[in-house]
Amino acid sequence: MDLEFKLQSYLIDQLSQLLGGNSVSTSDGHEIDGLTPQAVVRPADLLQLSEIMRWAASKQVSLLPRGGGTRSSLGNIPLKTDVVLDMGAFDHVLDYQPADMTATVEAGMTLSSMQRQLALGGEFVPLESAQSDRSTIGGILSVGAGGPLSHTYGLPREWLIGISVMTTKGIVTKAGGKVVKNVTGYDLNKLYTGALGTLGVIVEASFKLLPREPHSGALVVSFPTVEASIAAGRKLLHTPAAPLGYHCVSSGVTNWLKHFSQPVSQELGLENREAPLCFSYFAGRAQATKRRMDEATAVLLSEGGNATYRIEGNAADEMLKWLTDTASIIKTSSTLVMKISVQPQLASSVSKECADITVLGQIPDQVVDPGFGSIRFFWSEPGNDSTQASDVDQSVLDAIQKIRAIIHRYKGSAVVENCPVGVKRQIDIWGHPPDSLELMQSIKKRFDPDCILNPGRFLGGI
Repeated sequence: MDLEFKLQSYLIDQLSQLLGGNSVSTSDGHEIDGLTPQAVVRPADLLQLSEIMRWAASKQVSLLPRGGGTRSSLGNIPLKTDVVLDMGAFDHVLDYQPADMTATVEAGMTLSSMQRQLALGGEFVPLESAQSDRSTIGGILSVGAGGPLSHTYGLPREWLIGISVMTTKGIVTKAGGKVVKNVTGYDLNKLYTGALGTLGVIVEASFKLLPREPHSGALVVSFPTVEASIAAGRKLLHTPAAPLGYHCVSSGVTNWLKHFSQPVSQELGLENREAPLCFSYFAGRAQATKRRMDEATAVLLSEGGNATYRIEGNAADEMLKWLTDTASIIKTSSTLVMKISVQPQLASSVSKECADITVLGQIPDQVVDPGFGSIRFFWSEPGNDSTQASDVDQSVLDAIQKIRAIIHRYKGSAVVENCPVGVKRQIDIWGHPPDSLELMQSIKKRFDPDCILNPGRFLGGI
C-alpha cells in the first residue's frame, strides 16, 4: 500500500508540474472493474492534451480516456490503470452550418447539449445513447453503438464525415472533412469509431445532419409472448407504415415501465400483471405520422396484439428516451448483461433459443430489436444474499458459454456488457477473436506502440 501511495504521489506531482494543480485530482469515483487509477487529469486545451500524451508515452504511463463515464464498465479488465484522461473541457460547438446540414463539435460535448444547439437551426444529429445528458460525442464514437432507431439511422459511423484524433506522439491527425462529399484514401473515420479509445484520443468530430421532424408519435402494444411481438414487428417493418424503430420487451422489463408511466400501464392493464410489449416510434409531418400510426395499429392488432396505447408529441419523445435508457437502468440490478447481434431475420429464433438459459435458476429478460438484429439479455441479481460468489461466477460462466455456442451457430456476436469481475478475469468480453485479430494487433502497434491507451480493454486484449 505504501508503494502504491508513493506511485500516486509521484504521478500527481509530475502531472501538476506539467499542467498545474487545478488540472489534476485524485481518482475517487473513477474505479474500473475494481481497479482504482492513481490520478485524474483534465486538460484544458489541445496543447495540454499534447503534453500529457507525449509525457505518458515517454514514462510508459497508461491513459484511460473518459467522457461522461456512462460506459466505463464496457471492455476487458485493463492491464494498467494509471491515469484517467477526462475530456470534459472539450465541450464546444466549433462549426455549425445549418444550410449545409453539417456540424463540428469537440469530443467532450454531451449528446443532449449538441442536440439542443442544433435544434436552434431546426436540425439534429442521428446519434443515440443512454443518459444523453452525460454521454459525450467522443464516448459514443469510441463505443460505436447505436440505439433504438438503429434500424433507420444505423450506427454512429454512418453520420461521421470528419474526425480529429490526438496520437500518443502528441500530434493531431485528421481524416475526412467538414463537408458531406469527401474524397479520401483509407477511411480512418470508421477505424477510430468503435475502437474504444485504443488507437488515439478523439478531440473533434464532424457530422452530417437531418432536419428535425415536426411531429412524433409512439405505439405501445401488449402481446401474449415475446415471439408473437417479434413476428408482428417483422411484418410491420415490411409495410408502408413501418416505424423508425420497433422494439420488443419481455414481461419483466414492463415493471420498469410501470414506474415510468402510470397512464400507459393503466391503459394496457399492466397494474397487476406483466406482459410482453412492443414499442414503435414514428416521426414526420403530423397528418402523415398519424396515418402511419393508424395503419401500424391495425397491423399489430391483426398479428395478435391485445391492447394498444397511443402517445404523441413530447410524450412520445420521452417514451423513446425511456427505451434508450432502459439498458443502463436495468444493468445496475443485473448479474449478467449480454448484447447479441445477428441477421435481423434470425432475431426471433435466437430469442427463443436463449430464453431458457438460466443464471442461478433465473431466466433472462429481453429487449429485442428485430429490425436491426440486436438483442439484450438481462439476468437479475440473485435474491438470496447468502449465495456464494464462486457459485454466482460459475453460473454466469455457464450461461455465457451456452449463449455463445448458440450465437456461433447463427454466425453472430455476443458481447458481455456486465458481469462479476471474477468472471471478467476468465473471459474476453468481446467473444471469440476474429480472423482479423492479427491485423488489428498490427494497427494497434502502429498507432499506439507503447500500449498506453486503454491497454488490454479491447478485443483480444488489445
